[in-house]
Amino acid sequence: MRLLVINGSPRGSRSNSLVIANHFLSGIKAALQNDLQPEVVNLIEEHSALSDVTDRIAVTDKVLFAFPLYVDSMPGLVMELFESLYNLKGKLLEREFLFSIQCGFPETLNLRFVERYLQKLTGRLGADYGGCISRGGMEGARFLSEDSQILQRYRELGEIYGKTGKLDKDLLGKIADPERIPLAAKAIALALSPIGIFDKYWNKQLKSNGVFRRRNDRPYEE
Repeated sequence: MRLLVINGSPRGSRSNSLVIANHFLSGIKAALQNDLQPEVVNLIEEHSALSDVTDRIAVTDKVLFAFPLYVDSMPGLVMELFESLYNLKGKLLEREFLFSIQCGFPETLNLRFVERYLQKLTGRLGADYGGCISRGGMEGARFLSEDSQILQRYRELGEIYGKTGKLDKDLLGKIADPERIPLAAKAIALALSPIGIFDKYWNKQLKSNGVFRRRNDRPYEE
């Protein structure tokens, strides 16, 4: 089986998307071993040659598109790739598209509208829709240990997929949990928010990018 993994994160090889995709891929490898021919593409590195990427999509058996959502929107380079795939319309018969999407927001609910779009997109392009793996709260995936429960579930999902050719619905549900944050947990978060406990990670990101002092700027405010 030829499997092309397209990492659509702007972070490229340092991304959460690639960490997640690699664990799913390791499960498939465990199941198929020598029968798997994988290839991984970091889209940010191939962005200037999208035609080469689409050519590879046209000749593979299955494609896994992995990317994050930023404030409920996919990265622009991913959308550009999807739009370029319309040039392959009618040439993708028997090609299967799989998707792995995640976001930093803790509720997987934020991903469901994009998931529906991906299913429609696959149908419009004439490919087979293999399913979508969705998970909220994954901004820190690249910092997780190899034996963390959630990454183990991605590997298990990949192994089952390698054996059956299907994404296990029960595991998809476990990966997606929580779909919504319980009301009690929301109340606790609101109570703790004023003391800045949830700002530490994002403040660190702002400082590392040299924009911490400008975090409250409002450039479009009149």
